[in-house]
Amino acid sequence: MQRLIAFIEQNIYIMLFILLQAICGVLLFSLNPYQQASITHSAAFITDKSNELSSTVTGYFDLQEQNKLLQAQVASQFKNDSRTSLYFMDDTLTLRDTSRRKLFDVLPAQVVYNTIYKASNVFIINKGTKNGIQKNMGVISSQGLAGIVLQSNENYSSVMSLLHINMNVIPTINNLEYYTGLKWDNLNPQTLKITGLNKLEELKVGDKVYTGKSSLLFPAGILIGEISKLETTTTSQYFTTYVKTATNFRNLDYVYVIVNKDINQLVPLLQEND
Repeated sequence: MQRLIAFIEQNIYIMLFILLQAICGVLLFSLNPYQQASITHSAAFITDKSNELSSTVTGYFDLQEQNKLLQAQVASQFKNDSRTSLYFMDDTLTLRDTSRRKLFDVLPAQVVYNTIYKASNVFIINKGTKNGIQKNMGVISSQGLAGIVLQSNENYSSVMSLLHINMNVIPTINNLEYYTGLKWDNLNPQTLKITGLNKLEELKVGDKVYTGKSSLLFPAGILIGEISKLETTTTSQYFTTYVKTATNFRNLDYVYVIVNKDINQLVPLLQEND
């Protein structure tokens, strides 16, 4: 107690000064509307900048994790193919053949708008024509297939989601392509449907569904999902096949646009054979 009294006696003037300053600050803030507004605005500005910094840092590490998942996914698809090799430099993942000629570029983008409960769902990404993105480019997530670019302006692109009634993908199951459409039926945002698969096909729940070689928009082997249900009836010789999407469209933050480097050479060859 004596030490406390001695401390107060030695610092009485400093403590009194701090107390008076605090009282003046409270009175100035409470009785002066201009000062109150200024302090409130400054506090809000600091809070906003702090939240922005926190969001940027969180987004950076999330994007890093997404890139790791993408590299692992693509690497697993091509690691057993002696014709291709992988290069990851800056923000672009490149697939090359053994002559070191580019096959595909994969450009990362952030999703800024997304719908999942409409019949014709789309999402918008923050990359556009200035980044080399054009209509009809494939889009994937770190988990699997996501959609196809509908249109682009300088800075943004709209993408037809896999959850779009006009989206149609040729599925590959157990290394066999099935030329029947895999489509969304506007019901469950995690489920696609395949009709027309014969009951004689050796299919089972859990089989993986991938993209095949019949599209120029995606490399073969991009995961679409896995069979979650095989529905049969006695009046039909075909399965109704339900596929759980690999991509979680409810939580779609980052995607990757597939750029086919040879698209301008390949399309005219296909048109000549039509």
